[in-house]
Amino acid sequence: MRFELKENRAGGEIKDFLTTVDVIKSDKDLTFEFYCKNSKFFSASNEYNGPIFDGDVCEAFICSEEDYWYYEIEVAPNGCVFLNKIHNLGVGQYEAYPIETNFIKSEVEILSDTDYRVKFIVPLDKIGYDEKRGIKYNVYRIETEGGFTDKNLLALNPTLCDTFHVFESFIELK
Repeated sequence: MRFELKENRAGGEIKDFLTTVDVIKSDKDLTFEFYCKNSKFFSASNEYNGPIFDGDVCEAFICSEEDYWYYEIEVAPNGCVFLNKIHNLGVGQYEAYPIETNFIKSEVEILSDTDYRVKFIVPLDKIGYDEKRGIKYNVYRIETEGGFTDKNLLALNPTLCDTFHVFESFIELK
C-alpha cells in the first residue's frame, strides 16, 4: 500500500519534500520503500548505529511485541543503517538499546540530482512478530536541507510535535 507523508509538526501537506512510502508485509518480511523528493543527500554518519538521525533519513518505528517497546530503523542516503530497540517512557522520553548485529537488508538508489529511493526489509522473525498481536508502526523522513538538524520532519501519522517518539501516533498494519 502506498502512502504520502505529511508535515509532522502541523499535519499538513509538504509539497517541497514530497515523500511516498510503500509498506508491504509478506509471510516473512516487512518492506518499506520510500521515494524522496528535493533532497541534498546529507548523511550525518557513515557508521552503523551512528547519529544518522542528525542528517537526511528514512525511518520506521515498528512495535511487534509489547506496547511502548519498538524497533527504530533508519537508513540514510549513503546507505548507513541505524537499528535500536526503544522503550518509550512518554512523549519524547525513551531509552534506546542499540542492536549489535544489523539484520536489516537495505538499498539506496539516487534517482536524480535531488531525488532518491530507500528500500529496507525487516525480517519478521527478528522482531518477534506474532500474527495474533499484529504490528503497530509509523514511518518518517527527515530532510535537513544540507545539515540543519530536524529542519523538515515528515510522518505517515504526524505526532504534532518536535519528536517522532510518540507511541500514541502508531497505527495498526492492515
